Parts: sequence; C-alpha cells; structure tokens
Amino acid sequence: MKSTKVLFISPYFHPEKISTGKYNSLLVRALVENGAHVEVIASEPFYPAWKPARSNEELQGVPVHRGGAWIRYPQSMILRRAVLESWFALHALWQSLKLNKDTSIIVGVFPPCLFFVLSRYLFPPSAQRIGIVHDLQGLLGLSDGGFLKRVLLPLVHALEKKAFQSCDKLIVLSNSMAKRIIEDFGLDRNKILVCYPFVSVRNQTTTGSNLTALFDEAFQHVVYSGALGKKQNSLQLLEFFEVAAGKLPNVRFHIFSEGPTFQAARRGYESSGTGRVGFHDLVEENDLEELYARSTVQVVPQVQAASGACFPSKLPNILASGCPVLAICEPDSELAQIVEETGFGAVAHSWQNEKLLEELKRVLERAKCQTHLQRQLGSRKLMATRFSLELLAGAIFPKSVTLQ
Repeated sequence: MKSTKVLFISPYFHPEKISTGKYNSLLVRALVENGAHVEVIASEPFYPAWKPARSNEELQGVPVHRGGAWIRYPQSMILRRAVLESWFALHALWQSLKLNKDTSIIVGVFPPCLFFVLSRYLFPPSAQRIGIVHDLQGLLGLSDGGFLKRVLLPLVHALEKKAFQSCDKLIVLSNSMAKRIIEDFGLDRNKILVCYPFVSVRNQTTTGSNLTALFDEAFQHVVYSGALGKKQNSLQLLEFFEVAAGKLPNVRFHIFSEGPTFQAARRGYESSGTGRVGFHDLVEENDLEELYARSTVQVVPQVQAASGACFPSKLPNILASGCPVLAICEPDSELAQIVEETGFGAVAHSWQNEKLLEELKRVLERAKCQTHLQRQLGSRKLMATRFSLELLAGAIFPKSVTLQ
C-alpha cells in the first residue's frame, strides 16, 4: 500500500506554542495518524515575537522544509504582513517545484494567501486543493480607515478571493466566517465546510505545580493567555486590566504572552503599575492545563466587527477545562452564543470599562458555584460534537483513503 502524499503549506508550525502554529502541528499529527504521508513547507519559528529562530525540531515522521531565518520583520503590522506574504510566497513556490511529484492533496492555511495563488499552477489537476481560513485580513486588518489601508484593501480582497477560488474545498472556523466569505467573495456554499477549532488539552484530573508561585490561593485570578494584537484589541484589554485591578483588591490579573505589544506593555507597567497585573511569558504546552485549572476566569477578547473575520482557536481548550470565560465580543457572534450555551461564562458586548467590570464581577461570582471539574463534565457533550480534531482531519484525509 502506498500512502497518500499531503503537502501542508503555512509559515506557522511546530515548535510555535500558540495560535496557528499549534493548530497546524496538531492537525498534521492527526493526518499522519490517519495514514497520510505529510510534508510541510513552513517558516523558521517566528510567532508571536516576529523574530525568526532556526529550529531543527520536527514532528516524528514529518519532513519540514523551512526558510526565512534571515527575515527581519518591521515594526508596522501592515509592513510585517507584506513581508511575510512576499518572502513566503517565493519560498513556497521554490519548495513546491521540488515537492510536487506524487502530491495528492495540497493544504494551504490562510493567511498568508499569495503562496497558494502562485503554487497552485505547479500541481496536477488531479491534486485536491484544500484551504483552511483562520483570518480574513481584509476585514480584520484593513477595514478601519487610514490612507494606506484604503489603498491596500482592494488588493488584499482580490488576493484572498483568488486564493479561496483556487481551492476545491475551503474549511473555515465558524458559520459567521462562512457567511461572510459567501457574501464578500461569491463562493459556492457547497464548497465551504465549517470546522470549529478543536480541543487539544487532555484535561487530567491532577493539577501540575510549575505555576504555583504565580497563583496565590488567597486571591481569585483573571487571566489572558495568548497572542496580543489587533484582533484581541490589546490596548483596551490592557487598560481594562489596570482599571479592574484597582477596583477589585481581592483579584489578581495575569497576562501570558510574547511579542512586541506584550513587551512594550510589560515595560510600561513595571515602571508605573500597581503590581496587581502580572506579565508572564507563555507557558509550556505541558503547563497549559495547569494554567486553566488555576485560572478563576479566562478572558477571550475580540475587537468589534471581528466576528465574521476570525474565531478564537483557544476557546475550546478553555471550555473543555471547565474554566469560566469572560468573552468580549459582538452580541450576535458565535463566540457569544457558545459561551452563553455553556452556562458558566459571561459575555460583554461593550469595551467600556464600567460595563466590562460589571460582567467580570458577575462571572467571578458565578465561578464560586461550581468546580472546574463540574463545569468540565457539563460541557463534555458540546466539546465532543462541535470541537473535534478527528472531524477536521477526516475532512481532509479520511483514515480509509490510501492509494494502491
């Protein structure tokens, strides 16, 4: 029997700890377990710090063709994205020239998008092209005005449209994203498949001890963990944490992150802050369950008008761990609907600090009514039916598919 060859293309990959890099790594591992032979075209690890560092780490049995160690990303987010689009498209094009033989499935993860528009011409018509959309850059990064953004918006929209149309199947992270893509890009609904982000934590009943020093048991703990950027509305999130820390003396606030925005905030707070907001590096993957177990509330923020452009991939892990959530998002978004469906979270529809504080107090009170384990058990059915890695991997490469 000959394994089906899958070429997986995205700059983000193992050993990156969060966001798209972690998502891609777990998905590739599942495809291998389903029987596929997977090769990956990726960047050297660079996210969320936007500083490439050479790495020889690979997933067992998965060749990774890396590049971009020499890249220096500018401070401007728009210019960073432009640099990433440009160099990675050339890297993917060159690697695809060498790897296109016997490739049966090409998986591209968007953004970036230019690489897929170029490299699609290198593969035989029989190869299935599958795109996975994590963010809509036109909506998320360029829709809030500014001369340069207005100039770039039509170009980015055209690029995304071409990439999406080049796919035989397009996988998106929410129904809201599917609806927006159909409306904005005119894609056939039958071509689009919704696969929510999947649960990746094990949720063991025992709690680790590596983070004990950070979580004094005399206090409740409100935590944000993950990348800090535009889609998290990071500046207003930091402002809210500082305001809330001053109003709630029995609560400690924590931010676990990396990258330029985080480092700037950490420097500013260490020079003038009250000490009730802790800034910490991202935890290791093995400590993620302990982080959720020790969190009284995890905050999941979303910039206004982002519900159709993205969906937070960490949400399933937080809910599966039984940790209460404070979601900051639009009232009709799927993020709001899912958090309310669990019954142990709260949703704030405004970024006004007073309203956020009101909802935070509500969810902190509610957190006292059940243990993490009780909430974990109550959400198990929702996690199994809606947030499944097996469903996603099967949509790309079912276990039964092999080539003679």
